[in-house]
This record gives sequence, C-alpha cells and structure tokens, in this order.
Amino acid sequence: MFEVIKSEMSYLRSLRVLTEHFMDSSDLNDTLINMDKKTLFSNILRIQEVSKRFLKDLEERLDENVIISDICDIIHYHAQHNFPAYIDYVRNQVYQEKTYSNLMQSNAQFATVITRLQESPICQRLPFMSFQLLPFQRITRIKMLIENILKRTAVGAEKEQTASKALDSVSKIIEECNTQVGKMKQVEELIQINGMLEFDKLKLKKVGHTSTVALLAQGQANIKAVPIISQTRYLEKRGELQEVNRGGTFLNIRTKFTPVYLFLFNDLLVIASRKSSERYVVLDHAHRSLVQVEAFREDTAVPSLEHCFSLTLLENHQGRQMERVFKAPTQSDLHRWLAAFPNPDDPNNDQEEVIYEDWDCPQVQCVKQYMANQADELNLEPTEIINVVRKTNEGWYEGIRLSDGQKGWFPVANVLEITNEHVRRRNLRERYRVIQAAGMVAKTRSIP
Repeated sequence: MFEVIKSEMSYLRSLRVLTEHFMDSSDLNDTLINMDKKTLFSNILRIQEVSKRFLKDLEERLDENVIISDICDIIHYHAQHNFPAYIDYVRNQVYQEKTYSNLMQSNAQFATVITRLQESPICQRLPFMSFQLLPFQRITRIKMLIENILKRTAVGAEKEQTASKALDSVSKIIEECNTQVGKMKQVEELIQINGMLEFDKLKLKKVGHTSTVALLAQGQANIKAVPIISQTRYLEKRGELQEVNRGGTFLNIRTKFTPVYLFLFNDLLVIASRKSSERYVVLDHAHRSLVQVEAFREDTAVPSLEHCFSLTLLENHQGRQMERVFKAPTQSDLHRWLAAFPNPDDPNNDQEEVIYEDWDCPQVQCVKQYMANQADELNLEPTEIINVVRKTNEGWYEGIRLSDGQKGWFPVANVLEITNEHVRRRNLRERYRVIQAAGMVAKTRSIP
C-alpha cells in the first residue's frame, strides 16, 4: 500500500517535467502550431490534476496513521470518478506518436529544441516520448499493485472486498483504454491498407507472375473492388508467402514459386501481388467464412515443398471456387496461418511442435520487452507470467498471459522458463485468487 503512495509521488514529479519543462517551454512553443501542440500533449494537464487529487487523498490517509489501514477504497473512488481521464489520453496516443514522428522528420527547429530539452538533467536521460507514455504505464502499474495487495489480504476479510472492487474498477479503465487504442489503430491501419491496394489495375506488363497469367487467361483481369474501410473490420494477419505454380506436378523438381501477399481481415481475405514497396495489386478476394485451409502433406521428401498448405476459396470475387497452394517461410509461419483458419477436420499432428493441455503447460516469465508485430502476437513486459500452450522448434511460443488471459505468439528469446514447480504452482494459485475476487464483484453487481 505504501508503494502505491510512493510511486504516485514519483509519477507526479515526472508529469511535471512533461508539463513544465516541455509543454511550457517558450522555445518549443515557437516551433509548434496550436493543432500540433494540442495533439502532442492531449489532456495531460487534466491527467496531472487527477494525479494531484489522488495523491492528496492517499497522503491524508497516511497522515491518519503511519500503519496504513487501507487505500483500496480511495483507489476505487478515483477509478470511478477521475481515472476515466486516462481513457481520453490513451485514445489520443496513436496521433501523438504520429505527430511526434512527423515533426521530428519535417520540422528541424522542433527536433533541435526537443533534443536540447531532453539533455537537461531534470530528464534523467529519458527521451521526450518516455514521458508521453507515462499515463498508461501508471494506470497499468496501479492494477498490478492492487493485485499484490489482494494476494496479501486475508480471505473473507472486508479489505478483500474493497481490494476486489478497486481491482475491478481499474481493470475496466485499462480494458477501455486498450479498446480505444485498438479501435484507433485499426482505423489507421485500414486507411493505410486501403491506399496500398489496387483492384482495377491488374496488367500483364506490370505483374508478370505465372499466377497472374492464369488469372488473365480466365478473364479475371478486372478484379471486383471491395471497400476496405469499415467500422466493423480489422486486420488480423498479413504476410508474404510463395504460391506454388499449379502448372506442373508437385513432384516436379522444377516447381516454380511466385511471391504473393495475404491480407487477412476478420471478415475478408485479400490475395495480392507486390507492385512496389508500398503498393499491391489485388489478385483475388473472398469472404473469410468462405475460405478453407489444409496442411499439404507430400508423399516424398521434397525440401522445396516444406511448410506448404492448400487454401480454397469456396467463392471468390467472381463467384467461382478457386484452390491455391502456398509455401510459408518457416514452420512457425505455417502453424500460424493454419491457426488463422481453424479446421476441425484437420487435427494437426505435426510432431515438430509441442501442444500442452491447460493443466500441464509450462510457464515462462518475460525478461525482455517484446512489441507485437502481428495481430496474433502478444505484447510482453518484463516480469509478466505466461502459460505456454504451444512450442515450435523455431523459437516461437504460443501462450496465455496470466494477468489478463490474452493469448498470442511471442519469441522464446524474450522469456525465461520457470522450472521451479513451487513457483509455478504459486503463480497459478495467485492468479486463481485474483480471478475469484473479480468473480465475486461481478456476482455482487448482478444481484438486483
């Protein structure tokens, strides 16, 4: 409980660096137009005011008795009445980062002033963007501190109920923050992809691939366009694969491969050919529910056909059934593409990966931060615990993060396996305790 107070003091000091040293800098303001400044700093003054009020209430509780009785009631109150300000701030972070990046590239005066301000001893060698990220980091840390308080609270005690309510209310703030950030990023991503795809410019002289020739022969040069930007659509996975030339037999050692690029949305699959570094010509597309995949199992050991799978469009943009065979770069990529199109009739019995049951899965702890590059990957922060449900022999694990139940892939290089069974069982018990407490709050709320 004292750590909550102590860390809030430190957090408020850092916020003051952001507002007083950066935002109030006359030199920096001279380099910014009002719109850029508003985007760059968002509602940081409101966030600072929320922190001041929160710390004031915490310090008053500490003044009552050096042995702190409880602070979760204070956290619960502020989470309900003041912490929603964090949602507005985090929602704007996508535009903050984009504006900062653009200014650093196009505004030399801004870049010079920011660099000079960062060199001040008051910044303690931290860059400007580190201070910008503080609010979301703080609300996440408060949740972790509440979980630790709850773990150390006697079962059935009144303080347990208070801690459970605080955890529930803060978790809702974080969940909404993640939802808002996700929505903003999804919209930005759809806008970007929409500008990259060309539906009606498929020409033989521009795209000289065998697969394109086949399309032209079938009268598919004019690809029916589909609007990419939609409020309900989001990108799940994207990546380059090699399409197996269907002109010959699979046993033909001269089998040719054509690079293609797949954009997989929650309701749509787009198959395209790369035209340039940021432009793609659409070859075909189909509704997500009309796509089936199956691992391709060759009868002979042909190295060039490793990691292949067949993909069938039951109804493509022309209303026809179309089957293609793709080769993934690695075994891990193959598994992830197959997992993106679940097929209950194709149990994956590949012995080169290990799949664990929930009751028998190993645990790992993050030792190095990892930022997800694909929608099916997990963001990881140091000390986070993950239950591993699948391992591949290429350095990738699939797991479930204990703190929030999120599932995804991550590189083994960023984690360390927990080999001590006592520690593993303790982690599971503590997680169960937190889930139980959250369930009690939900049950109480549902009683009229």
